[in-house]
Amino acid sequence: MIEIRLLGELHVERDGLAVPLPPSRKSRALLAYLAATGRPHRRERLCELLWDGPDDPRAALRWSLTKLRPIVAQHLVAGRDHVSYECDDAAIDARRLCLPTTATTDLLEECAALYRGEFLEGLDLPGCFRYQQWCVGERERFRQMHIAILAELTRRHGVSDAALPHARRRVIVDPFNDQAHATLISLLASMGQNRDALQQYEHCRQLFDRELGSRPGPEVEEARRLIGVPSPSRRAATQEAVETSVTFVGRSAEIALIRVTTQPVLLLGEPGIGKSRIIEELRKHSRAPGLYGRAFAAEMVRPYGAWIEALQDFPAENDRTRLFDAVVQRLAGIAFIAIDDLQWIDEASAALLHYVVRTSAVRIVCAARVGEIDDNPHAQRLIRDLQFVTIAIGPLSPDETRALVEGDVLRSRGLAVRQSRNDEISQPSTSGRRDSETSQPRDETSPRPADRVVQLSGGNPLFALELARSGATSDAGAQAAPITAIIAARLAELSGPARELVAWAAAVGHQFDVETVGRATGMPAGEMLGALEKLERSAIIRPAGERAYDFVHDLVRDAAYQMITGPRRTLVHRHIARALRETHDPDGALAGDIVHHASLAGDHALACEAAIEAGERCLRMFAYGEAMTVGRRGLLIAEFLDGNTRMETEMRLLSVLVMSRTPVRERVPFAGKIAETTELARRAGLAKTAGLGAHLLACLYEETNNYGGAADATIQSAEMSRAADPTTAALSMATSARCLLVLQRDIDRAEELLAQAKAIGVPSHELSLGLGYLLAHQGKASEAAPHLEHALEIAARQQDHWREWLALSRLVTLALEEGDPVLARQHCARLLPVAAKMYGGSESERSEVLESVARYAMGEPIDIEAAVARLRAIDSKSDIAWVLSYLAQIEPDRERAHRFAAEALVAAETVGRHSEAVIARTILGQRAKPFRDISARARAFMKERNHGRSRTRAVV
Repeated sequence: MIEIRLLGELHVERDGLAVPLPPSRKSRALLAYLAATGRPHRRERLCELLWDGPDDPRAALRWSLTKLRPIVAQHLVAGRDHVSYECDDAAIDARRLCLPTTATTDLLEECAALYRGEFLEGLDLPGCFRYQQWCVGERERFRQMHIAILAELTRRHGVSDAALPHARRRVIVDPFNDQAHATLISLLASMGQNRDALQQYEHCRQLFDRELGSRPGPEVEEARRLIGVPSPSRRAATQEAVETSVTFVGRSAEIALIRVTTQPVLLLGEPGIGKSRIIEELRKHSRAPGLYGRAFAAEMVRPYGAWIEALQDFPAENDRTRLFDAVVQRLAGIAFIAIDDLQWIDEASAALLHYVVRTSAVRIVCAARVGEIDDNPHAQRLIRDLQFVTIAIGPLSPDETRALVEGDVLRSRGLAVRQSRNDEISQPSTSGRRDSETSQPRDETSPRPADRVVQLSGGNPLFALELARSGATSDAGAQAAPITAIIAARLAELSGPARELVAWAAAVGHQFDVETVGRATGMPAGEMLGALEKLERSAIIRPAGERAYDFVHDLVRDAAYQMITGPRRTLVHRHIARALRETHDPDGALAGDIVHHASLAGDHALACEAAIEAGERCLRMFAYGEAMTVGRRGLLIAEFLDGNTRMETEMRLLSVLVMSRTPVRERVPFAGKIAETTELARRAGLAKTAGLGAHLLACLYEETNNYGGAADATIQSAEMSRAADPTTAALSMATSARCLLVLQRDIDRAEELLAQAKAIGVPSHELSLGLGYLLAHQGKASEAAPHLEHALEIAARQQDHWREWLALSRLVTLALEEGDPVLARQHCARLLPVAAKMYGGSESERSEVLESVARYAMGEPIDIEAAVARLRAIDSKSDIAWVLSYLAQIEPDRERAHRFAAEALVAAETVGRHSEAVIARTILGQRAKPFRDISARARAFMKERNHGRSRTRAVV
């Protein structure tokens, strides 16, 4: 007789004696899998489950089977194609479990005794994804069955000593279940063990606070209140009142669908319909911790705003890939993430959410307003790409609305109302039913207030609650009043500090920090705390962290904001902007909020200063869409500035726009504004500003393949910056020289600028880059490489991925030009990771093509035509010119080499790449010669050509 225990650590007995198991964890896992499933499995399936790797998985499977045969003897059946474990079901504990609803109490006791721990305790194989996934799923399935068995046994045994061990065990197995704790507390209290009941409650409260950061639910609190109440009838009456006071009603079908769906979920409905309340309920009853974040209206420039709120401590990384990976790492152990108000999600948050869904197993639940979600392209793209399951949230039924309103009335009135209701239950009135609103005899023919709310609210939970709280149900015109008017009427009843504070809090626009609002209002601390407490009791605000509050709904915030008169709003926003500016904010996280408030206050200088800071922060955080948004808004505000301040401010904002890696078609329209501001700055003697403008124009021209314009603008930038401070002048000259060398324009001028920059004595990565490019152009590869490596070292230290890429890509092409594809391949190994970090550009495609060229030069079987097609797809003519001219020189097929050379010539002449044009003409004019001969001829030709034209103007 062989017995296998799967519940707890894997254990095998033969005739009552323990059998030693093989030391190999995979062999033990194989036995457990075969025993638990109880059916034959194909050998391929078992290999994928446990040995999906580069070694011989079938040999590994055969080896494990030889180790298992002495243990389970004839029960292990291994055929040519299938393997199975065949034995009596009663010999395996996991197969002896039964459903609680159909089993006798004695049988359930036997089932409960089979649980010696979790399923296959300690037998994890994180490296075997498929096995681990199966094991985790089975553990949860058996855990839920264990909970159901314990709950049923507790119920059947009633108030007795026999029920207590099962109730205690259930709390251990399901520690974050409110009902489990409430049952144990109530059982202890009913048995007269009040001290133990109080200890259990305190243990529950500390557990929830420590692990979840929240308090236990109403079931636990009610069980605590019932400790020491002697009368069973009184206890039943109080319990009835508590159940009535539960604010969450209905939505069982929606929650059930969310729990069984593995895809991302979108809750869609009108404002106030209860989307956020469903998310709150999911969080409250989740067995594992979850995160909650929400987006805010688009006027707030807050890149990753939803994630910053969810994570609290948002990671700081210097490239986008590491940032996203750091977020995924922080999600370890998180069951689900809820993102509320998805209709306002920013582009950066949407990109991160997309990444999280694709790279992690965390579940996603989002909520959005119907109609408004269509206005946000980032949200629309998320829903489409990630195949969200959309759940439409409709109105509550009349019965559900009535239960919601009556429960809210009971809760707001507190224990006195519960006592009144209990008295009615225990001593019914014979003179007529008493209304819960008035506690006076009521005419049965007139509608109850709750019925009136049902009629007016249309099943919208927020509307129903506001109607009940404001008492508007008796107003004949209430049916025509919008929900915002109902909320406003209730807010108008506030007085004193509470009325003052609610307006300031609403002006903040999202959850508000107590210290910031206190600094803005100047309200004394004690007075402010009293006002906050009153607003919280009135269900107007709710806690949102240690020092922050938020409104219970955006509609309440909107109604409170409308209470502020037009002239006073300017003053309120000015004080909030200045309070935010005074807040310690080294990372500029508040800059977007300052832009919003300062612009509404008419403080244009502060708004522009904050816009520049917010834009630069967006660039650092790779939130390029948000950088464009804040840059455009800043330009509009800058029109109110005067003189030199306006020019300097506009140019810095234009720099934010140009440097954001959005599609170039979105940035080209700013070229005219840059040129105009550059000329004005030149006339005003603002050398640094004018030089920056010329540099921005050069960047735009280069991205649009206007290499002549780029060269002219580059030279202008260098000349305009000469009058600036030495550091600015040196950097500008070196940058201009490097640009000319990249463009292959006016090499003599580039050499002169580099010499002047070097003489100033201010080292920079641009100077090293320029020297490396110049020496490479002159054919001095051994001298060029150290300069490029030095530039790479400085750029890497500063996390300047663009200049890292420039240095590495030139090292790759330099190695290929020198006939060393092996070295080029080694440089590619460093180039590709850098390119992967450069979100939004074409550097990844260009780098991968360079690697393909290097591998092709080494003789590897590469589809080089497909690689060239990738360059054509991104319309990178300068790269096409270099790649095809190089391939034409190493291609053994003469016809193919000439075809490459012909296309290279067209591309080179289009963008003015004279070196590649000379090489292509040489190949087309005669049989291809060794590369170094052709390259040397091209360099000699270019040197002569550039010297001849340098006295007149830049070569265009």
